[in-house]
Amino acid sequence: MFFRKIETKGLAHNSYMIGDGDDIAVIDPMRDVHIYMQEARDVGMRIKYIFETHRNEDFIVGSIELAEKTGATIYISNHEDLAYVYGEKIKDGFELVIGELMLKAIHTPGHTLGHMSYAVYEEDVKEAFMVFTGDCLFMGDLGRTDFYGEENLEKMTELLYTSVFKKLLPMGDHVILCPAHGVGSACGESMDERDSSSLGYEKITNKHLQFSTKEAFIEDFARMRIKPRYFERMEELNVNGADFVGNEVVLNVLTVDEVAEMKDDIILLDARTKEGFIGGHIPGSIYLPKGNISAFLGSIFMPEEKIAFAIDGEVGEMEEIYWYCRRMGFDNIVGYLPDAIEMWQESVREVEQLATISAKAYKEMSKKHDFILLDIRDDNEVEKKDPDKNKVSIPLKSLYESLHKLDKNKKLYILCGSGNRATTAASYLVRLGYDVVVITGGIEMYRNFV
Repeated sequence: MFFRKIETKGLAHNSYMIGDGDDIAVIDPMRDVHIYMQEARDVGMRIKYIFETHRNEDFIVGSIELAEKTGATIYISNHEDLAYVYGEKIKDGFELVIGELMLKAIHTPGHTLGHMSYAVYEEDVKEAFMVFTGDCLFMGDLGRTDFYGEENLEKMTELLYTSVFKKLLPMGDHVILCPAHGVGSACGESMDERDSSSLGYEKITNKHLQFSTKEAFIEDFARMRIKPRYFERMEELNVNGADFVGNEVVLNVLTVDEVAEMKDDIILLDARTKEGFIGGHIPGSIYLPKGNISAFLGSIFMPEEKIAFAIDGEVGEMEEIYWYCRRMGFDNIVGYLPDAIEMWQESVREVEQLATISAKAYKEMSKKHDFILLDIRDDNEVEKKDPDKNKVSIPLKSLYESLHKLDKNKKLYILCGSGNRATTAASYLVRLGYDVVVITGGIEMYRNFV
């Protein structure tokens, strides 16, 4: 048997390759598909089948390009009519033999109406030993059920309950769990940082599986979550097909003059360190380090925006950033400026700095000044002892649609966990004309002075 788990950097996405004999099936391939072809070549096998668990929202699936390059057949769910322009539609109970293995489709709605999981059996063994659960069941979490609106929230959550408690868990504690996402994905909130799990282990440790009744589960889990801006565009592309990307990095080095000329017409993302950005950055640029691109780029901006990068790292790091963006549908990358601040200053151009205040100084200041405290943490991060004077809570992922809650005539002090998100929010708000101050060290530092 051949098996590979492919972890997509920057997206917290897992895809899988499984096969036997000469043939391989790929589950939920990412957009840049060359890695699957290389893995297949390395073991002298061929990719013959592609399975999708559902229409993905957070990344562009690579099924069409992989199928065109390999001749593989794509299988998609026939339990929801999404007007796909590709794929062979299958239903619950569909079986496919690959050598001495058999994949069986299990309709597991809840995250989406058409969601499919795929159980894996060995020849002549009645019990499955592995299951690909897509966005239905994660390690420590479950897939969100709010994509069909609040009016369908209870219905979708009930469907998820049935899928997990009545279809997946009864397969047996021994069954290996292979979910489509890990920690950091926008499709879940509380995933565990583990590389592997089983249905039995999830029954013991997953907090969402500790309910004895359907009603209790629905009451706990059925709630609306923040939906990143770019999700709807991903849904469209994953039905109609996105442009192929190949495996070549198309990335131009920009000059200072080019950046200066175009910076008002593009989004210039500064991927350097937080400290470097605060100390000096190109005016109008947005702080967004590599590790936060997948979490916040698509929450702040739309994929059709033209973007460029300011970096001071290695070119290889810029190539990683390039693929992070392309996997999310941000295809209009005009280039990057290496050694950005050094080159910018050498050309005798001004840099900007962000205003900051220490957590200790903020605590003293807040006793006597008029201001707004903008808390951009998620609701589940907030504790009762945290500062709340003049507070406006807007998670960073929904800041773009909540600007009406902020008074431009007042100074904004921005708080997050450690200062990273606050720096991103501050740079975004400065571009829009707000007067901002970053609370350095964030709530972690503030709590030391309570």
